[in-house]
Amino acid sequence: MCHPASSHSEQRRPFAAAFSLVELLVVIGIIGLLIAILLPTLSGARARARQLKCLATLRGISQAAELHVLNHNGYLPAAGHHWNLIGDELTPKGLGDDAARRYTYYTDDGIQRPAPITVALALQMGVDVSRESRAALEADLNRAALRDRFQCPSQIEPMRGISQIGPGWVSPKEYSSYVFNEALLGRREFLPTRSEPILGNVAKVKHPTQVFLAADGRPRGGLEGEVLVISNMDDHDTLSSFVEHIYWGPEFARGHLDYPRHGYRINVVFVDGHGETLYMTDGGLRAIGVSQGIYD
Repeated sequence: MCHPASSHSEQRRPFAAAFSLVELLVVIGIIGLLIAILLPTLSGARARARQLKCLATLRGISQAAELHVLNHNGYLPAAGHHWNLIGDELTPKGLGDDAARRYTYYTDDGIQRPAPITVALALQMGVDVSRESRAALEADLNRAALRDRFQCPSQIEPMRGISQIGPGWVSPKEYSSYVFNEALLGRREFLPTRSEPILGNVAKVKHPTQVFLAADGRPRGGLEGEVLVISNMDDHDTLSSFVEHIYWGPEFARGHLDYPRHGYRINVVFVDGHGETLYMTDGGLRAIGVSQGIYD
């Protein structure tokens, strides 16, 4: 028997009800609210990832420094504004390294000079750097192969500074997102209780877990072409001491340390090779030894 009323061709399905304008606006509002909630989280995650990558870069610097120690009779690279040089010249002899085996050098106008610290470390990382002349070395200092080894992803603008200074002479400018410990690596003025500078001799560091090797920073004062080293005034200085008594004033020191880079936190690697991220409070900076921990 035929049932026309039930034939497939005559069946009709009701259309699904469409969103009203009010409902659509509510959905859009909810999506916007979720995005507003998630964006800070995503931004924070990206900042954290950059901070961790920066710390990994510092650990790479530390590993290169350890290789320098192994390949240079127990010495870290020289770096800093060197004082009381033998013969008043910044040469192997002036650094007390007559055989030129402790530190890394290059030829500058026919004279052996200590290489910029990024060069000394990059060589230990396997980066090819010419040391035959100042011009050749300056060209290599601008190559990405070297610059990328010392670049923090959170630093907005890469900056250049200098890491070797002696009477009437300074080393070429080098790119670095990090500053180094002059009390550890430089030929400092002799203190009354100290007979000789440490100049990178790791065997003489009493507390290598407390003394920093390198940390987040910029050329002194945040100024292009300034020094890339943290200096000390006595033998118990920490980074907090540096901020307190630097004779240019605390603001100049803060420009050196780059407070905003990681949200007022600082990445630092110590002589023993371990790295830390510390808040840049007075207490956090006191945990980072400059000269403190070297002698006692």
